[in-house]
Amino acid sequence: MKSRTDFYKIRRAAGCVLIPLAVFLLLVGLVRLCNYLVVDDADTYTRLTMHEFYEREGQVETLFLGSSHCYRAYDVELYEELTGETAFNLGSSAQNLDTSYYLLKEAADCQPLKKVYLDVHFGFLMTDPKDHDLVQAYIMCDYMRPSLNKLDFILHMSTPEHYTNNLFPFRRNWQRLGDLDFLRENLEKKSAASYREYAPVTNGEEFYAGSGFVSSSLRLQPEEITWWEKFDKIDMSRDMSFGRMYLGKMAELCEERGIELVFVTAPSYEEYLDVVGPYEPAHDAVRAFAEEFEVDYLDFNLKGEELGLTCGDFIDVDHLNQDGAEKVTRYLAGVFR
Repeated sequence: MKSRTDFYKIRRAAGCVLIPLAVFLLLVGLVRLCNYLVVDDADTYTRLTMHEFYEREGQVETLFLGSSHCYRAYDVELYEELTGETAFNLGSSAQNLDTSYYLLKEAADCQPLKKVYLDVHFGFLMTDPKDHDLVQAYIMCDYMRPSLNKLDFILHMSTPEHYTNNLFPFRRNWQRLGDLDFLRENLEKKSAASYREYAPVTNGEEFYAGSGFVSSSLRLQPEEITWWEKFDKIDMSRDMSFGRMYLGKMAELCEERGIELVFVTAPSYEEYLDVVGPYEPAHDAVRAFAEEFEVDYLDFNLKGEELGLTCGDFIDVDHLNQDGAEKVTRYLAGVFR
């Protein structure tokens, strides 16, 4: 009689554990299925970047962080060739400094980092934490491995009303679940061998060149720009406390881990800076933070003549093509070798 009672107790205890576990696994599987069906990422660079980043775990000594200025300006393969250091570019579109911080934490935990180049564009110093672009965080966070750092990122990237969008990528575009044509097209792209094998993505005249770097053959045609007066003027009077906080967090983390931190600013087209300028207040603001946190700062906007940059080195007023990236990378490798 006692053995039968013990059996029922064990079965009841097992049910209390296994049933919630089964429900949890079912929900996880359902979420993954919805993400697979609805999230259209076949042509995104960040999916390739994060996959390759984890593939190179334990190898990367030098890291580049920043926005699209970063992943178009620093040619990792060339940098490795010139310096003998292993490197990776974790730049991403519109990457805010809080996103850079969590990516730095991720890299510091899985890579033997010795040096970090943080590309600091003045515009990201004045981010409003209550009204900043969450897409720039999603495109990186979605591909981070599960960890406490990722959970911390999810909880801090936005306010609580956005938590469901942070945790469940399909939630941002859930209406697509009823769009059969979209689902069919998306599944076709994801069924392709190129998607499953993380083949490099090509978008027009630019392509993912590996290690996070995006190469382009496009060339700026300044004579075709007719909207110069519509570019916003540089205004450094706005609140920079959010940017300063995360610059400080990154400086502190690097100091704790024995990592050299260097601030850099990728160049913009000279005529563009003249239109939105004067540029000096923007440079002075970044330089002041570099001095406060005791890190080196190299502003490529002040190195135009030495670099020999022309309009043929840009794809637009704010981003370099392959030729421009080669000039900047060679200069950077020479300065900090």
